Amino acid sequence: MKKNFLLTLSVVALLLCLTSPASALKHEQRAVWMSGFINDWPSGPISMSNAETAKKGCRNAIDSLARNNYTTIYYHVRAMCDAMYDSKYEPWSSYVSSGGRGVAPVFDPFAYIIEQAHSKGLEVYAWINPYRYINSTSKTGWGDAGGDLNYENSHPDWLLKWTTTERTWTILNPALPEVKQRIVDIVADIMDKYDIDGVVFDDYFYQNGVPNDLDATQYNAYKASAGTAAMSQGDWRRENINDMVRRVNNYIKSTKPWVRFGIGPAGVACSNSTVAAKYGVEPAPGSDWQYNGIFSDPMAWISEGSIDFISPQIYWPIGYDAADFAAIAPWWYKVCAKYNRHCFVSQDLASNLLNGQNLEEFYNEIAITHNSVSGSTPGTVYFPWKSLRDFQRRVNGKNVTLMNYLRNSLFDTRSFTPAVLWLNAECPGLASSVKRSSRTLSWSGPDNVRYAIYAVPKTLDKKAFAKDAQYLLGISYSKSYDIPAYEVKYPKYGIADADLDNYNYAVAVLDRYGNEWAATFEGATLGKSQKPTLTFPLNGELAPMGFQFQWTGTAAVTEITLATDAEFKNIISRLEAGGNAAYSGEFYNFQPNVTYYWRATARDHNCSDATSTEVGSFQVDVFRMISPAAGAAEVSLTPTLECSNVGAGATYTFLIDTSNSFSSAQTFESTTPTFTVPKYKLAANTTYYVMAQAKVGDAVESSDAVQFTTKHIEVSAPQIVTPEADGVTLHADEKVVVAPMEGIIYTRIGISASTSFPARSSYNGTFSAGEFATPQLSDVKLVSSYLTDGKTYYVRAQYEYRGVDGKSVTTDWTTPRSFVYSAEAGVASINANGFYVVCGNNAKVVAGNEGLTVEVFATDGKLVMTTITSANGEASLAALASGSYLVKVAGKTAKLVK
Repeated sequence: MKKNFLLTLSVVALLLCLTSPASALKHEQRAVWMSGFINDWPSGPISMSNAETAKKGCRNAIDSLARNNYTTIYYHVRAMCDAMYDSKYEPWSSYVSSGGRGVAPVFDPFAYIIEQAHSKGLEVYAWINPYRYINSTSKTGWGDAGGDLNYENSHPDWLLKWTTTERTWTILNPALPEVKQRIVDIVADIMDKYDIDGVVFDDYFYQNGVPNDLDATQYNAYKASAGTAAMSQGDWRRENINDMVRRVNNYIKSTKPWVRFGIGPAGVACSNSTVAAKYGVEPAPGSDWQYNGIFSDPMAWISEGSIDFISPQIYWPIGYDAADFAAIAPWWYKVCAKYNRHCFVSQDLASNLLNGQNLEEFYNEIAITHNSVSGSTPGTVYFPWKSLRDFQRRVNGKNVTLMNYLRNSLFDTRSFTPAVLWLNAECPGLASSVKRSSRTLSWSGPDNVRYAIYAVPKTLDKKAFAKDAQYLLGISYSKSYDIPAYEVKYPKYGIADADLDNYNYAVAVLDRYGNEWAATFEGATLGKSQKPTLTFPLNGELAPMGFQFQWTGTAAVTEITLATDAEFKNIISRLEAGGNAAYSGEFYNFQPNVTYYWRATARDHNCSDATSTEVGSFQVDVFRMISPAAGAAEVSLTPTLECSNVGAGATYTFLIDTSNSFSSAQTFESTTPTFTVPKYKLAANTTYYVMAQAKVGDAVESSDAVQFTTKHIEVSAPQIVTPEADGVTLHADEKVVVAPMEGIIYTRIGISASTSFPARSSYNGTFSAGEFATPQLSDVKLVSSYLTDGKTYYVRAQYEYRGVDGKSVTTDWTTPRSFVYSAEAGVASINANGFYVVCGNNAKVVAGNEGLTVEVFATDGKLVMTTITSANGEASLAALASGSYLVKVAGKTAKLVK
């Protein structure tokens, strides 16, 4: 599908974003990493003299984020086993306290930022470094600062510490049960004291380069108990982290399940094909250093469901060779969709790669996230806050900030962080008794929820209102809301005094899981919606691509719920729609041969929900590769490719590459959904990726990529075709030619004045599969000089191919063959149209395929010979008399002199 196409073609991903402009989404996390550790907020330790200034800085930051339509703050509460909050277990951090480590600051920054953020409808996640204790070039520990709350004083046995001449690294030992429990306790302490919306870990796990002997005691004890089932030390370390993540998630879900739990790992994971196969996904683009460097395995957390979201730190721009955002971000969205989890991409505005970018780069990156996921569940998280605040570029002679640029484009309406679908959430109740007094709205309703406030123009019929993002005024954590005043700089943020009476105001419960329920208008009395009736799809039918969910009913808003089981235990998408139909492409990237289930819930304004009695089931005829099958092995070197047939008038393009980025893809056009790859295009025993595009008019559908491996063949040394024998004359417009061979990776041809072929005075050409000739000899250079007229030269050739083990091997070089070079134009020995004509007494055609008709014409146009290529793809022309001829094969011609 079009969105899946972004998973593989980075260039096309960008083009899609530019030619199909993205738009603001109602369900999208827009977040920022904020930390006192880097003087973000607070900008320095808090003291009596700067406390009010610090508070004002917090309020200004919150106001700016709210006015620019952000949703969430990831606030740093624990950097080095210290606390930027009131902790039961660890000392106050010197990064927020002017009194130093262990001394409480003048006010609690975490409590203050939560209070201020919630007052503006923003979420706050507690950002935690789980293991890091110290990383310093100037000190080896914290000493007495923090007293017994410092683990070097109270639990030195919990620490892994090592020192070089330049730096000391110390982390909590991830293998210890006491450490795992302490991290759970810290999360529990925060959740008990603060009304947080989420918990997020960043990418510090084992320190990169940690010596094996530091935790050898624990590892050897584990091996002794596990016996023959023992994991390697690397796998054991990764499992220590995975176990801690599980424990934290289990605590959160058993205590306050609406609190989201996520991790922000390094930007590339699972690039190793063996690791990828373990999780049933394609290898990621780029290079994964974290798996064996810090023993971080994000796919373990995603596949187990031990986190709610991932925030990969994709700190590279679109088109960056080593790590292309346009290839990496879609990969993350695809694997998260597979395991029904959210992905909110982190980007570093302070990095050398991104801080030099223009504003359009960030538009395009967000557009890629929008196009990479169905069901409106993307997200962007910028690091750090101060860089987001200050980032600007000159546009048409004016300074334009990134925040202003996005607010006027992709962030031009407010949004909600996407709902957690995999946790069951019953309707907590509705808002009622909604009333307005001047600028203050108030209402009754359930506790421990948020409320979405809408201002609906009175010119719009209430029945036509579908809780559209353009009418979303704000979010409240309480049962009242002060309508912001209009501001010229932020025209969509508030309402002018003169316009207050021009709107109907409505309030909808937005629960802590992110689910939005029915809207209640000012002055309305609550009723009950009428159940809808499903009409399509119903009973397991095969629905076409891009179908419409259809139902009957009278509700202004209907929620469609999609699951992979009839009991709706694994919900994968929810979407509200107006009217009686909803386009399937807005919901999910459907997979072939999977049965899906759906139901409809009437959610009329001022009414409680009513869910359809029926449950519909269906499969989707997804545009896809049919052959070769995913993971196919021993595939022919001339396979027949097949994709779904999308109907009359379609044209198809097949792309094949050894990389799933398709950056160097071979492309094959076809008017049918099948195409046989010609000879010599594929190497033997090689893993390829293939995908298909179908175009009908201006619409383009693109399949997911399929991986396959070609069969192994034995390859012998090349046969030199031209020159055909020692001592023949080759002319300036002829080429050195070797016989075509299936399955090779490269053909190498050497030309030299010496049979020893010295590197500094020889021509060495390397040609990809399907190329078996040099350029014409007049263009050949022996390093720096062209061939000399009348001089004798030697040629040799070699093939490179993959052996049984998949490693590249080469054949022996052929025995050198001589020729005399003539600078005069002679007869071309190869036709650019793809077949070879060998001149001389043993003249022949080399076409590569059996059964081709070969016609030979004299210079007066008379047909003098007709023959057919044999099983080896050749046809002898030796019977011709001496002279000049035109040779025609498959409608294409070449000149022959005999």
